[in-house]
Amino acid sequence: MTDVLTRAVKESIVILIAVLAISLIVNFTRGRGIPLIADAEAFRVQTDAEFMVAEDARVHFDEGTAIFVDARENRFFTGEHIEGAVSLPSTGANVDSLAYMVPADPVLICYSSEATERQAGVIADKLLEIGFKRVYVLHGGLESWKALALPTAKGS
Repeated sequence: MTDVLTRAVKESIVILIAVLAISLIVNFTRGRGIPLIADAEAFRVQTDAEFMVAEDARVHFDEGTAIFVDARENRFFTGEHIEGAVSLPSTGANVDSLAYMVPADPVLICYSSEATERQAGVIADKLLEIGFKRVYVLHGGLESWKALALPTAKGS
């Protein structure tokens, strides 16, 4: 019985290696094969807004010259956010409402978490589309802000 099981495992491994080799050969010989390693550009935030580092955002915060826009879901905003930020979740956000809440030509700094920085890019693009000019994405998200021990708040 042990010999039969050992033989079956060895044959399965040989079949698996053969299938893997054939799959790789077919993938590489096709003109539009699936990449084995994702292009780094696929993970970059695609936005027309410029990025701002936390040190520069801190200057705006200290001078009161920017409005911070949290693009995360409300439950994350309530858990912790940049002090004084407004919540504008990227999912179903009504960015037009922000136009009625802010002064003319404000500096808007959008952020989310580092892992979900795309959300900030989505909101930033929506704000640019409706006519805001000075829109930025906080590079590194809330984590970069907290790394400098800058003020955060909890609640809504």
